[in-house]
Amino acid sequence: MKARSLFIAVLCSFMGMVNTYAQDWFNSVTPESLKGVWQMCFYSSSLPALPGELKPSNSLKILGDAGEFTNVVMMPTGAIIIGSGTYTLNSDSTYTEHVKKNIHLPSLEGQDNLMHFELTENGKLMFVKFKNTEAGDDVWSHEIWRKIDMPSTYPTDIVR
Repeated sequence: MKARSLFIAVLCSFMGMVNTYAQDWFNSVTPESLKGVWQMCFYSSSLPALPGELKPSNSLKILGDAGEFTNVVMMPTGAIIIGSGTYTLNSDSTYTEHVKKNIHLPSLEGQDNLMHFELTENGKLMFVKFKNTEAGDDVWSHEIWRKIDMPSTYPTDIVR
């Protein structure tokens, strides 16, 4: 009887752990939405042979609640919008940008741009790749985006 009770207790514990890990895994790879403000990042290294450190850039991608997107670049003279349109989340690894306006790549205007993505760091880091039609059909462009969150307190070292 004791062996049976011990077996059932171990089995229940194991099933509870599996359920917890399965929920974490499912939630981390199947986004309900990509909405939010994302900042483009890049790797920077002091030497070519050393791995780089992820650094933020001056580009933002805003993915809105209603499926709209806006690409913004911060410049010394002020911010400008370089692209806009709508987006559709197709699956857990692709979304489509329906480009209305793009001053960086005008050939994308009126086009659908299929974006392949992978989320890591609990949905806070997004690796994106898409075919670069400007460079040819076999050329993929790669981008890294980090989701921006609101801090719990106002930073004391902020420059406005």
